[in-house]
Amino acid sequence: MKPRKVPKELDQAVDIVFSHNPKQESRASLPSTITAESWATSINAVFDSKELRLDASHFHQSSVNTIRDLKQTGLKLQPLSDLAKIWFRGPFTRVWSSPEYGLPYFNATDLLSLLALGVPSGGPRYLSNKTKTNIQALIVSEGWLLMTCSGTIGRVFCVPKRLDGWVATHDLIRIIPHQTEMTGYLYAWLGTEEAQSQILSYTHGGQIDHVTDEQVSRILVPLPSHKRIRAIHAVTMKALSKREEALKSLSDAWEIDD
Repeated sequence: MKPRKVPKELDQAVDIVFSHNPKQESRASLPSTITAESWATSINAVFDSKELRLDASHFHQSSVNTIRDLKQTGLKLQPLSDLAKIWFRGPFTRVWSSPEYGLPYFNATDLLSLLALGVPSGGPRYLSNKTKTNIQALIVSEGWLLMTCSGTIGRVFCVPKRLDGWVATHDLIRIIPHQTEMTGYLYAWLGTEEAQSQILSYTHGGQIDHVTDEQVSRILVPLPSHKRIRAIHAVTMKALSKREEALKSLSDAWEIDD
């Protein structure tokens, strides 16, 4: 096949770009503190990423170095999808109701407040049973992990017993460990700098950042010995239990009559 010739206009544009030479005085006027971060990525890395993305942030050196460092640990690495069921629901129109005709509901902001202060940020809300969506598929259970996937990316929460049976917004990715002993371990791991670097490398969107359940499922998880995993799980769940006890005490204090 005869090679295609570069259009004359494109060739001229390239010449103009390469011939551009700013005046020395304009360079000198720039603050000396300005720096530009740069790095190179091979075309193979673009195709191997499975995303076929060309935005630089997806190939940031921090995420590349993270994967390299994880491989150098000698630990077995598995994608998160091998260790847990992962999914999220699509958007829907909410219909609010009184408590007797709906289920308690929280979004990501409410969840942060519920796990920090024990109460939802805007007060309790109830999703009507008449909402045109599969409400049962939105209900979360104790021990599930929830990850923010719109706006603020990658915050991870563990559903406590008091939120069992609540309806959660579609903007939270559900992560259900296949084995109970992995709950605390995965919760701890997903909050690490190494896991967050992987999560944020998948960020996409125009004005609002997003990640999908499929992207999160590819996060690599290092697996130490079963003994080590169980130990991390136990310590993590104990810490979460202590936090729940503290929130219960705080809630009881608020209910004391003046």
